[in-house]
This record gives sequence, structure tokens and C-alpha cells, in this order.
Amino acid sequence: MSEQRNPLAWPSIEQLPRVVADRVNRFLIVADNAAIIIQRAHRGIKPTGRADLRGGRLFRLYELLLGSAVTAGEKYDGTNVGAMRDGTLLGRRLIIDATATSYQKAPLGSLRALDTAGVLDELVACGGASAKLRHAALYGELCCNIGIYTYELRGLAKTWQAFGALLEFKDPMAAMEYAREASGSGVLCISEEMSATVRVCNNETFVNMARRHNVPVVSVERYPSLCEAVASRQQWMMGEHGEGLVLSVARGTGELGRGRASSYKWKISREPQPAAIQLLTDLMQELSTGAGGKGVLLDAPIHTMIATLLAVTTHADSTTLAAASAAAQPAKQPKGKPAVLDASAVQTALESALSKFDALEVCLEANGQAGATRFAEQLVTEMVGDAELALPAEGDARREAAIKEVTTAVKRYVGQQFGAWKKTRAAGAAASA
Repeated sequence: MSEQRNPLAWPSIEQLPRVVADRVNRFLIVADNAAIIIQRAHRGIKPTGRADLRGGRLFRLYELLLGSAVTAGEKYDGTNVGAMRDGTLLGRRLIIDATATSYQKAPLGSLRALDTAGVLDELVACGGASAKLRHAALYGELCCNIGIYTYELRGLAKTWQAFGALLEFKDPMAAMEYAREASGSGVLCISEEMSATVRVCNNETFVNMARRHNVPVVSVERYPSLCEAVASRQQWMMGEHGEGLVLSVARGTGELGRGRASSYKWKISREPQPAAIQLLTDLMQELSTGAGGKGVLLDAPIHTMIATLLAVTTHADSTTLAAASAAAQPAKQPKGKPAVLDASAVQTALESALSKFDALEVCLEANGQAGATRFAEQLVTEMVGDAELALPAEGDARREAAIKEVTTAVKRYVGQQFGAWKKTRAAGAAASA
């Protein structure tokens, strides 16, 4: 496994339920602040300070939830792999060795043979900024996890499916110029202020471009708004037909709106989302009582969307039902101090971290026990930085204990895998003797 860091890593995507809850909550707070200002002005009371009204404008909330077109594509359960213009392959965190024939136990031969460079060239040409381009990578999901979500039946197992691209320019101005120009050609771009990198999201234009070069790509469906997309895909999500969806939103119209887009992930309930559940539950409770009269300011589709997001997030999925009988049995009380982190959250973070590097067996074959130690260190670092795991903040006395719990879980996993690997090698040596 290469130790070179990925120079153009795909950024993390925000969770749709949390974004919606946060934006609606912010509107409710700002509405309260605005009401106080109006009341004081009506009474002739001079303001004592400047109220914070940022991020709570109703028209912005409506633009996001009701006024912007959305493309939705299935979020495959595998690992992100990027293909650069020169053929270099990128894992989530590290560059994949040029000599590697597989990654996460999935073959790379078919990916290396694809015309990914042709797709990148056409994407860059849409913005007319090839002279200012520094690096480019076409990204896709390597469906390395087989036996789930009918991937084998659908012919997806161990395949690579494109879903977007990253284009790095010489400076932020060049990136913004590209995003504005390419958006006029139908390319859905996310261009952050002061960033030299443009993220190209999946939409009809991207799908058609990939197919012109015979590159497999995640199919998308178009909806008039996020509210419509959530309503239309509720049953699909509850039916556990896939890990979830990635929803890309085209924000704004006209010249000023070009290059303004956003992308969110929406996962089924099988994926632990305690923070999202709490946010949605609290919000639903507040809206059910009218939110101090502010609830009527939100259109009915927004109320329905929040209820749907909560219903999907808390839906009793198949893994929950399968474990229900075991959970009903009296549990043994753990000895010592109670854990800081939820065990299921740690397991989920571990599984996520494992998807960001090549398979442990590759490390072991190359470096033996030293490779296991290095692999464990990478996993701990990745998990400690996982926003979804939500470790106690710096300065919190519980943080050290939480990191120790993460380290223990990683060492247990790596130790078990190392033991199994040694046993397999010993059996193989005995058979060939």
C-alpha cells in the first residue's frame, strides 16, 4: 500500500437530515430575534446591541427546500476511488500503487482501461480553462462490498461507477470562472469562495458525458425540489434498496447563480445517525406545538419533509429487527466506568475508516506485523477525526477516555485479523510442504 497522501481527496458530504433541521432551526431563531427588534422599535426602545439575523432568511430556506432543481443518484456502499488525468488512481486518503491490480479486494484492471481522461478533458473544455488547470480527477464508487443491496444481481459488484469529478485550478479566481462558464453548459459545480478546487456533481449532463466515453456512471433522477425528492424516494429508502441517496441541488439562477450548488447524502436507518434523529425529533416536537406561532410561516411541504426525514431515519430496518430478540434479553452490566462512546457508533466509524484504505491483508503481505501496527495507527487517526463519531471536544476530560476506547476497538479488530492472516499463511505453508 502506498504511503503517499491523496493530493485531491473527495470532500465529505453533509447529511441531508441534519442540514434541513439546522436550517429550519436557524430560521426559527432568527424569526424570534427579528420579532424582538420589531417589538422594541414599535415601543420606541433603542436597540442595545446588534441582533444576529444571519443564515435565517426565509427566502433562502425556500430556495433550498422548494425552489431549486435536484438530481438524485444512489449512494453505493463501497469506497471512493479517483482516476487522475495521467492514470494515477486515488484512494480515499492515499494514492494507490501504480502496480496494484486490486484495491479493497476489487480488481482495478477494468478501471485502468476506461477512458476517464476523455471525460475529464470534455469537462474541462466546458469551462474553457484548460490552461489554468493544475490537477483533475474523475471520481467513482468502487463497489467492493458484495452480497448487499442486490449488487451482484444488478452487475455492480466489484465494478467502478463514476459519480463526479474534482478540478483544481491555479487560483480561486480561475476556479470561479470555470464554475460560472461550465454551469452555463449544464455542468453542476460546487465552487467555494477562496478555493481553487471545483467539485463537479452528478447530474444529467455528467451522466451523458460519461456515457459518451463508455464510462460506467451512477444513474440519476431529476426532481423539481428537495421536498419533492424526499417525498418521492421515501418508500425506496424505507425498503432498504440501497445505502442511501446523494442529492445535488442547483442553487440560484442566472449569471449570479452559476456555480452555486450543494450536495447532500441521505442514508437509510441501517446507518446510525443519532445526532440527526435528535435534531429532527426536537424540531418535530417544537413544530407540533406551533413553534411559538412561527410554524405557520413554513409551507406544508416543509412540514411534511421534516416528518418524512424523521420517519426514514427512525425506521426499523432489517438489522434492527434481526437483533430485536437478542436486545430483549437482559444485558450484562459492564464492569468499571461507563463507556464515553456508543459501541455501535465506534463500530460504524471503524467500518467507515476501513473503507478509506486498501485491505489490511495487503499491508500484512507487504510488511507483516509492522504493517498491522501502521494500519492500526491510520485507522485510529481517521476515526478520531470522524465528525460522525463526535468525540468530546479538546479540553473535555472525557476525550482521552474516548480516544482510548477507539484505540482499543482498533487494536482488537487488527489483532483478530492479524491472527486469522497468520493462521491462513501457516495452513498454506503446511499444504505446500
